[in-house]
Amino acid sequence: MRDWGRILIRSFGIANWFYGLTGAYFLVDGLRRVHHFGPRPYEAKAYYFLVTINALFLVAVFLTGYWLTLIRRRGVVFSNYVFSMEILFWVLSSLVELKLIMSGNATAVSVGMSLGAVEGIGNMGTNLQMLTAYPLIALIALNLARRHLDRKRAWNAPQPSQP
Repeated sequence: MRDWGRILIRSFGIANWFYGLTGAYFLVDGLRRVHHFGPRPYEAKAYYFLVTINALFLVAVFLTGYWLTLIRRRGVVFSNYVFSMEILFWVLSSLVELKLIMSGNATAVSVGMSLGAVEGIGNMGTNLQMLTAYPLIALIALNLARRHLDRKRAWNAPQPSQP
């Protein structure tokens, strides 16, 4: 019988590639479609900031997917950082946006409204992940598999061939 921890880690490596490719497609498609922005003065800057952050997340997801497919412990460790940062970015960007909109400063309100206006299209690279709760599911499952492989000392160990 094959080891469930190795299968789970490799499956999440493949899932990372799926989410990375899908996110990259959505991000590039959004960049191709956005030609003008609304009346708020900071919309373009907010949009390109969010696209840049999403592109960095996608590069990290591709890298962790590669390491997870090879059953490398560093893939699980780096996934912990990447997915935790994605969740933290999603929560903090919403809180910062709300705080800016509710402040009394006209410039802060304008920045907050600009962020709110482009948050949906600027985060297209990671929106599918957040919609399916993939970062949270991956954090839990990969850490369970990591503990299993740590106990068995089975990282990168050759597996016997199955008849």
